Amino acid sequence: MRSWLAPLLAGAIVASAGVPDPAEAELAIDLYGGPSWTQSADLRASGRDDTGNFVDATLQDIRTNTGMTFGLRLGYWLDSLPFVGLGLDVFYFSIPVPGQTVPATGTLQSEIAGEPITINAGQARIPSTTLPVLGFSPELRLRVPLITSKNPPNGLLQPYVTAGPAWALTLKGDEVDLIIGGKIGAGLAVSPLKFLALFASTDTHSFRTTSSRIRV
Repeated sequence: MRSWLAPLLAGAIVASAGVPDPAEAELAIDLYGGPSWTQSADLRASGRDDTGNFVDATLQDIRTNTGMTFGLRLGYWLDSLPFVGLGLDVFYFSIPVPGQTVPATGTLQSEIAGEPITINAGQARIPSTTLPVLGFSPELRLRVPLITSKNPPNGLLQPYVTAGPAWALTLKGDEVDLIIGGKIGAGLAVSPLKFLALFASTDTHSFRTTSSRIRV
């Protein structure tokens, strides 16, 4: 089976605690969470099902509800280049799919969450389910320290961007599927104390494999 799904994920206001080491580098541990939003998308399936029957179908304009995302990110800002850093982002987000009837073409006899999906008279009934995604992304981080002083030494305001490859685990039928892709993000951190920062960010992940593509 082959499938395509195109979701969009947006971040929320989150909190960050930094542990700087002035001798070598600035370390940070970021905790974040918030809602995730997903675009409507078409789903295409082709190939053969478990019984060997040929499948070639398209389900159109599948809607999703607001999900949740949360994660943990480790950051390391270089002392020699304080505007450059490295990070590792471990994240989870959900894609809630409500029960709905959508336009469909082709032939399909399958199931999701134990409920059957068939195409009848140009329509398909999709049962309610939630798709979980767990992933991680090593990232390059760039920032611009603004309003600098002795405390905080790296700027009260810190606009930043992030980018890097990404890997994620999701469900493919009854199996776990590993998908690869990339990540870009941007945000603004406010650091009132040397060891504390609050920030808001928006991240976009894009995943692709030979069997499926998912963009978040």
